[in-house]
Amino acid sequence: MSSSPGEESSEPEAPKLVTIPQMPDLLEAVGLKRVGAARIRQLTKEEGWPAPVFEDGRTKIYTWSAVERFFRTRSIRQGERTDLKPKDE
Repeated sequence: MSSSPGEESSEPEAPKLVTIPQMPDLLEAVGLKRVGAARIRQLTKEEGWPAPVFEDGRTKIYTWSAVERFFRTRSIRQGERTDLKPKDE
């Protein structure tokens, strides 16, 4: 069967894969607040951050949909002093 421009493809679209240095521009492009690469590296240690789909040494690749979901659903604690709170034991 030939594939014409108007035909719908039966193949699922491959997920968009991104690295941390690409994320700030992508966040801005989808209308979210730009977060720098250094801050994103800190956020990768937080609970809820998506697991990389590929890891080789220091290079980590994530699916963009999971990263975007993280930034859309995370609670922002701007200015909160987390160092003064008692740690849960």
